[in-house]
Amino acid sequence: MSNWIIIPDVHGRKFWRSVVLGHEEDKFFFLGDYVDPYDWEEILASEAFKELQDIIAFKKEHPDNVVLLLGNHDMGYLDRKICCCRMDYYREKLIGDLLRENLDLFNIVHVEEFEAGSVLFSHAGIAERWVKNNQWLFGNKPFDPLILNEMLHDENERNNLFVALSQASWRRGGIDAVGSPVWVDVQDFADGERFIGGYLHIFGHSLHEGGPIGIRKRGICLDCARAFILDLELGDDYGKKKDYV
Repeated sequence: MSNWIIIPDVHGRKFWRSVVLGHEEDKFFFLGDYVDPYDWEEILASEAFKELQDIIAFKKEHPDNVVLLLGNHDMGYLDRKICCCRMDYYREKLIGDLLRENLDLFNIVHVEEFEAGSVLFSHAGIAERWVKNNQWLFGNKPFDPLILNEMLHDENERNNLFVALSQASWRRGGIDAVGSPVWVDVQDFADGERFIGGYLHIFGHSLHEGGPIGIRKRGICLDCARAFILDLELGDDYGKKKDYV
């Protein structure tokens, strides 16, 4: 059986390259934030742009084995109201054009169903209260997270989606009650914000190099600058994880 390999926030780092090399038969889940490196890591913005280009090329070479999600930093190049912090302003148009030309390769969320349960991959997790606060956008039907992907790829719905995705709480410099699936902070979930039910949530976004953070057996934050393998035998822990070897 092939492995499920989760690659959290890249931000110009090269760790994903050694992970995929020779393992193309595995399935890879990139959780977004490919550009806008951290200053202290001394990664050039030009290097981050090259990593994004090569990740897109990798997806095209292995379309069925690679899932690419968008993070807040990526979406800022599609619409500045979503994110305008730590941007590569020199390459803003180049990055935006690259993402728009390849938008069909990206999604906001991804769901995998199997006997032991359902796993929802996103950049930051999906808060139940964010869905309720944006019910006007989703209609009266029970919320299906895949509607976010449908709206992303529908030119008539995309702008409304971007308005909702721009929402961020005070922890991320915003004024909204709770952040969107590309903005909500892991500490919000740790302090009691509820995930939408029915899924194990796998996400990144909140950097913590000390290791993964598990939250009430419903979510795992993996923004640790390294890759992970998800154990499909969920069992009582509902989402065992181990470092990629």
